[in-house]
Amino acid sequence: MGKRQSAGFIYRLAALITIAVVIIAVAAACGKKEENDGLQQGGNAKEAASKKEGEGQDDLLNKFRATVKQAKEAADIVSFLNENMGKAGQANADIMIRELNAFYQTDLPRTQEQFYQPNVQEILLASEQPITAANAASFEDKAVRQLVVTKLSGGYRLEQAEGTIFPIVDYAMQQKFSAYLSDALKQYVALKAVESSKPAAKDAGLVISWDELAERAVMAETFVSDYPDSPERAEVLQLYTDSYLSMYIYGLNNTPIFDYDTYKLKPETKASYEKLQANHPNTVTAETVKRFLEVLAGTGGRVYENKEGMQTKIAAVQRFHERFQADARSQLESE
Repeated sequence: MGKRQSAGFIYRLAALITIAVVIIAVAAACGKKEENDGLQQGGNAKEAASKKEGEGQDDLLNKFRATVKQAKEAADIVSFLNENMGKAGQANADIMIRELNAFYQTDLPRTQEQFYQPNVQEILLASEQPITAANAASFEDKAVRQLVVTKLSGGYRLEQAEGTIFPIVDYAMQQKFSAYLSDALKQYVALKAVESSKPAAKDAGLVISWDELAERAVMAETFVSDYPDSPERAEVLQLYTDSYLSMYIYGLNNTPIFDYDTYKLKPETKASYEKLQANHPNTVTAETVKRFLEVLAGTGGRVYENKEGMQTKIAAVQRFHERFQADARSQLESE
């Protein structure tokens, strides 16, 4: 091949290569544009779907509030939640449960009054216990049957104490919604469910063990510590100091912490105090019990003393009793 032919071939080859490079570059640019367009369209679709979901959840909350406003029975609200809670979203699910519980606060006195209408107590006390929707369905009295079934389907349960049967809020029912709730509200419902399913005390006496009472106290204390911004914190703090901790330190009339003959702390109560300190050493509850045992160490283990045949307060114990609830509250508030 001559020099002129060789040069011509090289020029043509270079031109072909240049054209190929341009074609590849254009194709790549087009592909990149298509990819970007696809990503943008996907992002827009997700954004639109998210917006639509949010609007749907807002509409659902509005429908829920309309249901609450019109509800004559808690059963109307619970029925709405059963059908729609899975579509609410966590924030709205929390709102719905709180508004259900607000409804109970106003509805409970009315509901309790209904159970003291003529014949209701007589029929309930003569029935198989505990009363459930299943055995209530067999009540011959139509009005009582409808009353009980309606209240049970609305998230109440029937409790018996001092010879009467009365409704309380069944927080265990709300636990079926726990998967949709925030951690704080989930723990609140769990805490309340423990008490509503098995109240700590009845007829002025404990119906659970000292150890179980201690665990409930620690559970309430933990909630107060873990969720300082929870709207339910003040309620749980009061439950802790005025109920669980109070019963654990004072005892109850029919379940005293001391022996009536010697006025000394009962061995089973002391054993529970010591077990609590071992199992939950870094809690306000354990610290409170520790200080109480230190006070009793100075009284020979006596909670009261016998003076002329009378149960008499001991000054050191009285001072502790006057302060322990406020001290516990102060410790939790300072955390």
